[in-house]
This record gives sequence, C-alpha cells and structure tokens, in this order.
Amino acid sequence: MAAFLRVLALAFLAVLAGSGVGGQKKKEMVLSEKVNQLMEWASKRSVIRLNGDKFRRLIKAPPRNYSVIVMFTALQPHRQCVVCKQADEEYQILANSWRYSSAFTNRIFFAMVDFDEGSDVFQMLNMNSAPTFINFPPKGKPKKGDTYELQVRGFAAEQLARWVADRTDVNIRVIRPPNYAGPLMLGLLLAVIGGLVYLRRSNLDFLYNKTGWAFAALVSKLCCNHFVSSFLLRIPLPTFLITWPILCMHLL
Repeated sequence: MAAFLRVLALAFLAVLAGSGVGGQKKKEMVLSEKVNQLMEWASKRSVIRLNGDKFRRLIKAPPRNYSVIVMFTALQPHRQCVVCKQADEEYQILANSWRYSSAFTNRIFFAMVDFDEGSDVFQMLNMNSAPTFINFPPKGKPKKGDTYELQVRGFAAEQLARWVADRTDVNIRVIRPPNYAGPLMLGLLLAVIGGLVYLRRSNLDFLYNKTGWAFAALVSKLCCNHFVSSFLLRIPLPTFLITWPILCMHLL
C-alpha cells in the first residue's frame, strides 16, 4: 500500500511539473505572438492605432516584456481639438525618429487611442481629457511618473523624448524633417527680381521705384520670419521657454 501511494505521489508531481512547463511554453508563445504583431504594425506605421480590443489584449493583458507609449487623443474634425493635432505632429516626429533609428528594437512601441475609436478605453482609465501621454511599463501598472506632465513640459518631440528616456531608459535622437518652404520662397523672389532686371535691362528706372522695393522688402521679411521660426522649432527648448497653449479638451 505504501509503495502504491509513493508511485501515486510521484505521478502527481510529474503531472504538476509537466503542466508547469506547458504553461510556461504557452506564456512564451503568447508573448512572441504579441511582439511579432506589434513589430509588424510598427514596420508599416510608426504610431500604432489601437481600439479597445487591441488595447486590452496587447497592453493590459500579460505577458508583456515591452513598454508602450500611448497617446490618448481626439483627432476627428468634429472634436475641434487644435492642441490634439499639434501634439500629434510632435508625437509622429518622435515615433518616426525611433522607427528609423539604427537602435530600433522591440523594447518600446508608440501607439495611440483616438476617443472616437476607443471611448471604452477612456472610460476604463477614467480619462476625460485629451491629449494625454502614458507609459505602460513591461510589468505592473503605470506609476505617477508614467503620465506625462503636458501642461508643465509642453508637447515638443524633444521634451517627450526626455520623458521617454527617463521612464524606459531608451534614448531617442529626435530628427525633424527639413522645411524648405522658406528658402524656396526666398529663391522664387530672387528669381522674379532677376527676371525683371533681365527683361527690362534697357530701362532700369523701375529700380528706383520705392513702392516696388517696399513690396520686395515686405516679402523678404515674411520669408525670413518663416525660415527663422521653422529653424527655431528644431531647437529643443527648455521648459520655461515653451509658450504653446496647452489646453485639455473635455470629452465625456
């Protein structure tokens, strides 16, 4: 009888060990599927769009060994959230900088939840304003520091990158797309002036026309102002110099 009980106990332990190994393999398989899915989406779009189902499955439900930065926003025109659009532009710059970086890995992903596509997520998180940025760490729930202080730090891509580095230890070098509008406008103006001089080279009295020069000076000033403002936006400004209006739109 004692021998039978020992055999039974050993069999029971073997079953438990087998189920533990099987559970671990299943967990690893689920994690691999989630990472592969996110990598596939990230290869097509820097910022992954999530609805309620995708949010719960890929972010809320374990297992997870990656961080996800999520922008909660309201980009539909009828919402009239101007700040949401401005923040989205900066967020896209940050996400593109990471996606096309040589350091790109599956440690961190950038995603967004639009209110009109995932209002249930807003209700789940008791969130009634946008835009909001939250870091969802690999383990556990987001802490206080995982919610970005938008009204304090602004939403420039450089400021977001510093916050991401602080929360995830992933450093992202922000690369802004070049803006050629200012130089092109200035070049067009010079070309027009050069063409007029060439066409009227036999009579250059128009060069003494004050109205013409005043108009040219005005256009040049506008071009220069546009170029300078575009250049300054590429400089990572300290927090106290950011003067963008930070407004949160009430949603619910």
